[in-house]
Amino acid sequence: MNVLYEDGLEDVAVHLSAMGYTMRRMREGIPADAVIYTDDAHSALGASAAGKGAALICVRGMSAGEISRLLSRRGCAPLF
Repeated sequence: MNVLYEDGLEDVAVHLSAMGYTMRRMREGIPADAVIYTDDAHSALGASAAGKGAALICVRGMSAGEISRLLSRRGCAPLF
């Protein structure tokens, strides 16, 4: 699963990468299955979605484990 993350979430990205997720910075602009962010919802909305859409997940205050559970069940409905 391709997951985009905003700047400032590098520590979380390292943990999620170790769990098997393909992590890329949001600014790379590649199609993603999910976008995680804490503050920049505007940039998250502009991210490229994969074929089945992308889940936008605000991860403010969440641990890597909590984020992983949301990603694994696509806890948010695809918005685009």
